Amino acid sequence: MEFSTNFSSINLLVIFGAAVAANLVGALWYSPFLFGKFWRADAGMGASAGSMSNPVYTFVTAFVLQFLAACMIGGLLGHNAGFTDGSRLGALVGFSLVFTAVGMINLFEGRPRRLVFIHGGYHIVALCIMGAIIGQWN
Repeated sequence: MEFSTNFSSINLLVIFGAAVAANLVGALWYSPFLFGKFWRADAGMGASAGSMSNPVYTFVTAFVLQFLAACMIGGLLGHNAGFTDGSRLGALVGFSLVFTAVGMINLFEGRPRRLVFIHGGYHIVALCIMGAIIGQWN
């Protein structure tokens, strides 16, 4: 089996932009306009959005984690990838690794199935967008 990653060809500005895009998708995805009401209800968070103990820490850490994910997508894509290659890789990673992991966690925690589709769906979409951005402009 041949497997390689090339982190030396990563454009950190593109990675940063991909992480920003993924966070913007998350802001919309978990907003009341899309899935926020269902997510909060199924996760037992209540209707109030003010339940985060330290929102600055939460959002900064989430951004750093998205940045790391974007770095890995960039390393896996390599230098000559394109928009389609990136979005395909994002879908593959999102569905095969993230969606299945979220599904297993929810299964063992006894949480509603809808949460699997809310969380897993977000990650599939976010990784597709990150991959497309990185593939197109890296």
